[in-house]
Amino acid sequence: MGRRLPPLRALQAFEAVARLHSVTAAAEELALTPSAVSHRLAKLEQHLSIRLFHRAHRRILLSDAGRDYLRTIGSSFERIERASDRLAGNMASDVLTVHCPPSFAPAWLLPRIGGFLDAHSDIDLRIHASPDPVDFFRSDTDVEIRYGNADWAGLTVIPLLEDSSTPLCAPSVRESLGRPPSVERLHDAPLIFSERAPMDWERWFGVQGYRFTKSRALSFDRGYLTVQAAALGLGVALESVIFAAPYLADGQLVRVFDDATGDLVSSAYTLVYPPVYEEVPKIIRFREWLLAACATDERRQQIGSSAPSR
Repeated sequence: MGRRLPPLRALQAFEAVARLHSVTAAAEELALTPSAVSHRLAKLEQHLSIRLFHRAHRRILLSDAGRDYLRTIGSSFERIERASDRLAGNMASDVLTVHCPPSFAPAWLLPRIGGFLDAHSDIDLRIHASPDPVDFFRSDTDVEIRYGNADWAGLTVIPLLEDSSTPLCAPSVRESLGRPPSVERLHDAPLIFSERAPMDWERWFGVQGYRFTKSRALSFDRGYLTVQAAALGLGVALESVIFAAPYLADGQLVRVFDDATGDLVSSAYTLVYPPVYEEVPKIIRFREWLLAACATDERRQQIGSSAPSR
């Protein structure tokens, strides 16, 4: 059985009149006569068997049913307009828009993205960073890198990297913990808390078999403040290894435990996009580059973890 769709020209007239609150203005926008617009509105009302407008004294007002209908029809027209603009833009220039968490962009993506740009100079790259997941059909995002282990229904989900949380501090603070440091000594040290960290201190100490009893003397609601406070020697932070990578690389932060026994897998990064984007060439190229870069990282970590500690 075929779809019982209303006349599309009538829907277009309804959306324009409802949005502009005027038959005349809608007629100008659609390059029609006001009489033609009114005819299309009457045809739509006849098709739906319901009154969409109240007409009085040259004014036209939405009925309750018309307002409800506009909420759905209006958003549909907006999505069609965005999709059309996006298609036209992609035909003119191959632009890849990547959305990712704010912490992932400077810590992992930016130090490596030059390799992608060198290999794919015909692709213009735009990176958007925010903590909230995107609605692919209400934005121009092509792919998104998400943090967490949720099941995102309706999207293609490709695992990228596991992330570990570990105690981190400034070199001077680690020296004060003794060599080698102990879990008990760490518990008595000044600890820094983060409201958004992927793992909290109580869980970490519980995995180590130690009962956690400390209060939150110093805490932050942003991860970058947590690692900066640790780098300044204000205490020990329990943070993502990937997030803290730039601080570890330049020596501002060090692991409390050299042999990585303090590292606990806390979450993972994944690449997501709608299944209809699966065969888009620019997305295929970015996906292949991203997976290769993640595999290189994993090999380096395996080599590093197998090396003897000093």
